[in-house]
Amino acid sequence: MEEYMENVKRLRTQINDIEEAAAKRSVEEQKQKTAIGALQTDLNLVRTEIKRLNEEAAEMLKAQAQTSSEIAEKQKKMSSLETESCTLSQTLELLQQEMTTTTLKHKEKRSYYARVTEDLNLKLREQQEWYNSKRQKMKADAASVDDNVDKEIVQTKGSGNAVPSMGANLGNTGNDTSGRNKDLEIELESAKTKLAEIEAKKSEVARDSIKSKQLLEEMSYKLQAAPPALREMDVKALEEEHRSLVADKAGELEYLQSLKERIKQLKNISHIIKCRCGKEYNVELVS
Repeated sequence: MEEYMENVKRLRTQINDIEEAAAKRSVEEQKQKTAIGALQTDLNLVRTEIKRLNEEAAEMLKAQAQTSSEIAEKQKKMSSLETESCTLSQTLELLQQEMTTTTLKHKEKRSYYARVTEDLNLKLREQQEWYNSKRQKMKADAASVDDNVDKEIVQTKGSGNAVPSMGANLGNTGNDTSGRNKDLEIELESAKTKLAEIEAKKSEVARDSIKSKQLLEEMSYKLQAAPPALREMDVKALEEEHRSLVADKAGELEYLQSLKERIKQLKNISHIIKCRCGKEYNVELVS
């Protein structure tokens, strides 16, 4: 009987131990479930954070692509502006040189033709004065001859020997008049030739003026053909635009570099979560 009682006590003790162990195990399981739930919550949060980081990285990559495209467009625009600026500067310089050269040529030709015209006018006045003086002299000589003829006619009324002398005088006078007329004709021909030269030079001046007008019109057309922005901007403004574009490019490159660094930092994110069961989980951003 005593042995039976001891066995019962021992059995009760074992049952109590088993119940205590079961209770402890139940408590431990509950703790494990709680830990697993917390871990699951943490994992969900991590997944949400990873998703957000992936979206942020995608937006950064998109912004990087857009920034790169804008930089490429601005570089292309800057290159085009530099080319147009260089071309316009060279064209303006050539136009200024051409205009300066043309102006100097016109001044020289005007001065030369003014001197030539003045000289020719002076010579024409001298020839006109000489012609007028010769004409007056011829009239005076003719009047003198008429007087002599009248006198000789009067003298020949009583003598017929004076008629040959009068004829000889008239012949000499006619020869002198003919010689003077030839000289006048030569002088007139020379004056006509000089007038023709003056007309030819005036025609040449007119042709040069037409060429100059055409050249100026061509220069104006070239200036009108240039882009309006470049026509309104001088060289200093173009240099300011170039410096502004370079500064924008530097700022965009700096921003792009910061984006790359940010993406690199996001890709390097790694976090180790230790479960209460003893396992470790490595959480990192998937690129």
